[in-house]
Amino acid sequence: MKKALHIVCLLFVFIANAQDSFELAAFAKANQAYTAENYDLAIAGYEQILKTGQHSAEVYFNLGNAYYKINAVGPAIYNYEKSLQLDTENVDVINNLKFANQMKIDAIEATNTQSLESDLSSFVTALTVDEWAYFSIVILLFTILVAILYFYAQTAGKKRLFFILTFLGILFSAVSIAAAFYVKDSLNDQQHAIVYTAEFTTREEPKENSAPSFTLHEGTKVEVLEEFNEWSLVLLSNGSKAWMPLDKIKKL
Repeated sequence: MKKALHIVCLLFVFIANAQDSFELAAFAKANQAYTAENYDLAIAGYEQILKTGQHSAEVYFNLGNAYYKINAVGPAIYNYEKSLQLDTENVDVINNLKFANQMKIDAIEATNTQSLESDLSSFVTALTVDEWAYFSIVILLFTILVAILYFYAQTAGKKRLFFILTFLGILFSAVSIAAAFYVKDSLNDQQHAIVYTAEFTTREEPKENSAPSFTLHEGTKVEVLEEFNEWSLVLLSNGSKAWMPLDKIKKL
């Protein structure tokens, strides 16, 4: 029995190693096609890797670069965004995404309220849930230490100082915990997508014969608020909402 189990384990290891070798070879082949400026072949290679379930920031980044080279704005932005989801601090991806966004037709400016909310959200989500949790623990430990010093302080001045520091520690700890929950909820609740069609006039209702709303072009990033009968209610950064078919966007 043990021998059979050992053989099965070795078989799984062999299959895993063989699959890794295949993916590395496919990635190298796609990179060679990209270097040779055969971008269509490179795109096919990177897409095939993703179809096998091997998702990585590098594959999405290179795929975005290949689409960018053939001026496919929507797919380029989509793949850069996917790469950033896996590697949020990659400077190369951030810079290339900025260049790709400059190719968009839609120049949507956020309203003051939306801009403030976006800035606040960007600040909070700059840290992960775990990072906010660690930060809150450090602040809490600091607060406990200061509270102990408060009780042992001999002068009124020191007691006043330690009391203020304790209050601030509790406040920052609470804010950190709230930020962690906000990041967790935003990851679970918010669903963004990229417009994947060259041009589409959105509708006021989820049906083709509804009154037109506004026109969107490929590459524009939207937030999906609701889905109904193959239609999606999308929100723009300026607060505008409208319906468009699900097959006109690609979810991140």
